[in-house]
Amino acid sequence: MMRWVYASALSVLLVVELVGLGLFAKGFFPYKKSIPGFAGREDQPMDIGRGLNAPATAQHVNSGVSAEPQYDRLVLMVVDALRNDFVFGNESGMAYTQNLLRSGAALGFTAKAQAPTVTMPRIKALMTGTVPSFLDAVLNIAESDTSSSLKHQDNLLWQLKTHGGKEINMFGDDTWLRLFPDMFTRTDGTSSFYVADTVEVDTNVTRHVRPELERDDWGVVVLHYLGLDHIGHLAGPKSPLMRPKQREMDDIVRTVHEIVADQDRKRMAADARAKPTLVVLLGDHAMNEIGNHGGNSQLETSTVFVFIGSGIAGQPMADHGRNALSKLLASNVQQSSLVSTLALLFGVPIPKNNLGLPLPELLGGYSDRERLHMLQTVSAQIYGVVRANENSAVAVDLQQIIANPAVYAKADCSHIDTAGSQMQCKYEAALAMHRQASSNTDVSNVERAYYEFMELASTHLSRASSGYNLQLMTMGLVLMAATVLGFAVLCQFGGTSLIHFKSRRLAVSLPAVGMWATYLLSTLSSSLIEEEHQFWYFWVQTLLALRLATNGGRYRTLAQMAAFRVVRAWNQTGQFWAGEPDVRQYLNASENAWLVWVLAVVTLGAINAAAWALHRRYRRSVLWSRAFRGLLAYASVCVLAYHSDRSHEGLTLGVWKMVRACLPSDSARLAQSVYFATALLAATSCAGLRRAGAYVAPLDALTGVMPLLLLLSRPHNFAVFGLFFVICALFFPE
Repeated sequence: MMRWVYASALSVLLVVELVGLGLFAKGFFPYKKSIPGFAGREDQPMDIGRGLNAPATAQHVNSGVSAEPQYDRLVLMVVDALRNDFVFGNESGMAYTQNLLRSGAALGFTAKAQAPTVTMPRIKALMTGTVPSFLDAVLNIAESDTSSSLKHQDNLLWQLKTHGGKEINMFGDDTWLRLFPDMFTRTDGTSSFYVADTVEVDTNVTRHVRPELERDDWGVVVLHYLGLDHIGHLAGPKSPLMRPKQREMDDIVRTVHEIVADQDRKRMAADARAKPTLVVLLGDHAMNEIGNHGGNSQLETSTVFVFIGSGIAGQPMADHGRNALSKLLASNVQQSSLVSTLALLFGVPIPKNNLGLPLPELLGGYSDRERLHMLQTVSAQIYGVVRANENSAVAVDLQQIIANPAVYAKADCSHIDTAGSQMQCKYEAALAMHRQASSNTDVSNVERAYYEFMELASTHLSRASSGYNLQLMTMGLVLMAATVLGFAVLCQFGGTSLIHFKSRRLAVSLPAVGMWATYLLSTLSSSLIEEEHQFWYFWVQTLLALRLATNGGRYRTLAQMAAFRVVRAWNQTGQFWAGEPDVRQYLNASENAWLVWVLAVVTLGAINAAAWALHRRYRRSVLWSRAFRGLLAYASVCVLAYHSDRSHEGLTLGVWKMVRACLPSDSARLAQSVYFATALLAATSCAGLRRAGAYVAPLDALTGVMPLLLLLSRPHNFAVFGLFFVICALFFPE
């Protein structure tokens, strides 16, 4: 009978736990209301500067953007993780691009991305003008995921293809193929998860540049380069490979610019109606000081827009010196501005859920009337999103505004309490000022009024889309905490006490409950994502200390605690203490390069020696054991060669040169050899497990995967993996 009572109680606790988890997830991943369907020309407002005297049926006939498109074709060159100082900084390798900016032939901005700063949500933001969510960051990892497709969501590419009649081609990161199925005519996708490849992943894109751009049947070409991002992950932004990669990207910018400029001259000479080509160099996100991204730090969110093309009215710089472009590092615009800006420049409808403001610097080629109508069009589209999300915002009566523009233009919107009504007031005031400006030449105040409304609406809606529902999150945490307490009470009454003494030693079960309880509380912190590792650093050491107090093997536990403390001090991670001194900084100093390679060789040697000792003691199959050790040794040497080749201070010993001559000459081939060897190590390990001892299985698996982990790491971190291996090995008493 009691067994059924406890089973029922556990079932209730499980249900409560799942409900709490669901409530927390609903609060953490806020629901974003979006307008379904795709924008059409009938959705664009009639120019209020002209009035609405035409019959109602004629409003739709005369609606739409009255200005002619400024460009016929578009090249989007996306360089993954392109930070603003990689283009505008003094140490940049992109000399040609900088010369274009200095001469006024290009226009540059620091484009601010929003977290999560990973590829999929950033592409979504760039093509829809919306705010991504952290759920998109999770989906970014799943290469086979199709749930995040933009096939049924309004986006810029759909507008360019449907209303602009453009043929669109894509070469590069295959994330575009998953987001936009059936959108592209010609494609060649590359995987973004083979981070060890920094050469072929870009070569595969570049080989299409000249053949594709020299054709005359394309309207939009998307080029997405991954190599610079891979270098950041492998060796950081100060890697010796970074400047050569920047120069490579700069050469591609030169090639693209020269090809389209030559084609534009020929096309426009042959056809008076032809328009030039716009080239946009941009990054999807940036990277921090150690080469990673995903968070919300200044470095991770500061990427670039560089607009290159005929009609770009950049400001020539009289000072061509070292710091001439430094002001561009602070010229911040929102990354979502790309959607509305390009839609206006190409004369296509703006995607329905866009929150981005058009860049005024790119609208200078239009007349005052055309520019005001463009701002009215973007404001009307954004106000549609406001109405979808704010119940207090209602439809605007344009007839009343036209009849009484002075009343609406002078309205005081600052005292309105509800956000929706305040945004409606700002929008109506801008429309009224636009109507009044049709009789005079001063349009700057009207432009300012439109931008004030759009900035207010965009900021408010962005916060609502990316914010958290704290009430739901709190309810979820309370339910999950109640589940933990309920389980503790159940165990207490069931005879399995969570608090008991044995030889005056406290059991670890109570601190484990405390660990999960404090973790639940830590989820309320706004810094959990950036600093969660600090929580685990503390509790791992705490549990090791309790293990030292309650179990035998105190010398092993002390050694584990010492090794873990060294690991903790090796790399300062997160956001708050990322710049503090650590072992990594000491090893990366040029005068200590020799120590990096000594530690690397010692680590690889120790891992191979451990495998030899392990197999000699526990394995009976000589064949499988020798195969395993041979593959491990070969993979270790390939890893050392791979990192040595990619370092400007690699191994130069004569003996090493002899060994290196026996290995594949290309870095990509070395990496592929390690992947292949890891697969064979797994096969040989599984084949011999039934003959192994009780403790060999986990250590064998850890040893086999170690070369792959070291390949994806950096040389100064090799010793960290060695220490981790030591910590794991010390858990086994034999």
